[in-house]
Amino acid sequence: MYNRIIIFLITITFISFSALSKKKPSEYPQSEIKVSYKYHEKFLRGNVQFTEREIPMLLLANGEYSKFYSPATEYKDSLESTPSGRAIANQMFDIAIKKYAESKDEGALGSIVYKTFMYIFKNNAEQSFTAYDIAGLGERGVYSEPYSELVWEIGDSTKTVLGYECIKATTNYHGREWTVWFSPEIPIQDGPWKLRGLPGLILEASELKGHHSFVAYGIEQSKCTIYPIYNQDNYDQMSRIEMLQARRHSLDNNHAISKAQTSGMLDLGPDAPVQTEYDFLETDYR
Repeated sequence: MYNRIIIFLITITFISFSALSKKKPSEYPQSEIKVSYKYHEKFLRGNVQFTEREIPMLLLANGEYSKFYSPATEYKDSLESTPSGRAIANQMFDIAIKKYAESKDEGALGSIVYKTFMYIFKNNAEQSFTAYDIAGLGERGVYSEPYSELVWEIGDSTKTVLGYECIKATTNYHGREWTVWFSPEIPIQDGPWKLRGLPGLILEASELKGHHSFVAYGIEQSKCTIYPIYNQDNYDQMSRIEMLQARRHSLDNNHAISKAQTSGMLDLGPDAPVQTEYDFLETDYR
């Protein structure tokens, strides 16, 4: 029953989302392709429990602009953008919590938990990225950076991905060594996350430690409108390093921050020792 209610609420929200999206579509660019990726991430939850997950992501791209994001994140953000949406979000929260209390199945929380806050917009005319993401506890940030920081070395190895012949390339970017596979058969110089700048679309990417990877599992021609994010006023302008340091601080000191914010009413005990084995996509902030 809970699943049927949640599906009903989601359907209502997508209808309102579509109505909102159609206000002024001519003002925004349209994609030429839509690529579905699985973002596989290994991390420590609360600095003590190793876990991993796969997050479905989308790349909407043309020759000038692109947007890389999680549809689930955009859906949740769309709910928070209007009073009626927030009411639906609250209903979904209550349903999910009740189901979890009855079953203790963490999957019941899937409809209300953010798995990522990431949005990456690329603008070829300006030769820059704009990134939106979580910063500290309950804080979100936005920053821009130039394309020029990505320098590739193209190799001779090839393999087939989704029926396309791909070529291997490597780069060292913001603290991690990346290996990618790009296809010149798809002449769009783009890819997942911030990865771009090769003579073809990047269909697979993984960093050396194996903690982060992006693998395309679907690609199609598609004229989707590349909309901006919801709730832009909720994002603070900051540098990339400031955002990553704030995020690390909130993770390493989560218990202490929670205790301070609740005047001691929520005391989860001491924070776990700081760890460095599992880290963000970029590690040069340390």
